[in-house]
Amino acid sequence: MASDYRYIRDSAISSSVEFNVGDQFGELEVIGAIVAVEKSEGRINPIWDVKVGGSIFNNPVVCGGIVYFGACDKNFYAVNAETGEEVWRFRTGDVNASSPAVCNDIVYFGSYDGNMYALSADEGKLLWRFASDGQIYSNPAVQDGFVYFGSRDRNFYALDAKIGDLAWKFSAQDSICSHPVVSSGVVYFGSADGNVYALGARTGRLLWRFNAQHEVRLGLAVSEDTVCFGSMGKKMFAVSTDGSLRWTFKANNSIATSLLLAGGVVYFGSRDNYFYAVDAKTSRLLWKFKTQGMIFETGCIHDGVLYFCSCDSNLYALEAATGKEIWRFKTNGMASSIPAVWNGIVYTGSWDCNMYAVSTEGKLVWKFRTSLGNQSAIDVKEPEARLTSEVVWSSDTDDMKKGGTESGEIRDYGDDFKSSYTGSMKSDYVAGRKRGYVK
Repeated sequence: MASDYRYIRDSAISSSVEFNVGDQFGELEVIGAIVAVEKSEGRINPIWDVKVGGSIFNNPVVCGGIVYFGACDKNFYAVNAETGEEVWRFRTGDVNASSPAVCNDIVYFGSYDGNMYALSADEGKLLWRFASDGQIYSNPAVQDGFVYFGSRDRNFYALDAKIGDLAWKFSAQDSICSHPVVSSGVVYFGSADGNVYALGARTGRLLWRFNAQHEVRLGLAVSEDTVCFGSMGKKMFAVSTDGSLRWTFKANNSIATSLLLAGGVVYFGSRDNYFYAVDAKTSRLLWKFKTQGMIFETGCIHDGVLYFCSCDSNLYALEAATGKEIWRFKTNGMASSIPAVWNGIVYTGSWDCNMYAVSTEGKLVWKFRTSLGNQSAIDVKEPEARLTSEVVWSSDTDDMKKGGTESGEIRDYGDDFKSSYTGSMKSDYVAGRKRGYVK
């Protein structure tokens, strides 16, 4: 049965929001700010802006026996990969949705507070931070002494990796949430303006851009001569490294995930609930696997096994060659990370506020809980929501912040939107914060 979830903000904000979602969301800890309801093709889809809570929806990175990840509780964490014990945490000014990059004993990540951070990997001490003028969701890419990332201020940045000084920046026509990829002296990224850009990695000079006609939201995959990326217009594109189109592949819903290109195969998920494997040269569908929830990120392959997460709360293990399911592991909330595999353990975060360590046989090794572990209040109301709910970042809901009803202003989501606000507020939501624990 579908439920109506009410997400209460923390005590600094005196409002709350109600919206309808399906059972797939489980013990969701994310705090809603603005909600738009999509009515398209007979479906009702909630759309919201992610705010402070303990949920984890970026991708963990394991380096030197430490798992690094950020959370919506405004903390960035370093956790012992074997035991799940906290090593250190670093407090930022807002939600941490950007996935980290670790290079030369430095951890880099962005935050919704607009800063790109560089911390010492061993102690979590701040080395430098660089302020953009917008939220940072883009994952940093670190290569050849530069840190590359995009911001919702419409700029793409290249910084000196050691000291954080600006090397150059490039202005797109809309926000940049896409995760950059650097290959052969070229940095590639997508934008909400519908373009994929190729820039000189050292100079920021525009080499070419490709118009996908719809937002290119997350990551790209690059081989020696091919750049692959998905769009909110339901299409997967493959273009040559000079920007000319090679082929397209159409899914049944938006492709908002990063991509995995391995062994001549492009792996990706879609909001149509399927995970796809497509031949990178011909666009021929090799296999697809259906889950019970949308897929917001791609997966990773280790020893011939593909690991990926779905909004049905499961971590899946499939045979990469065939798409045959080996096992699944159930969390208590939406799972949307790209898993990391290290030393026989698969690591993934969940919107239930836990980082999970699962053996490659599908058994729980440990889980670590973030500092905000209280669940939001749940009221059951109208049974009209479907299991096709979708997350949309704040750049898509900026026009909704005036309240009331808007129509036709939000990209890619149909024509009939309505915001719903309530006046109830629970100021004690943030009480009872906990340090991480091992179970």
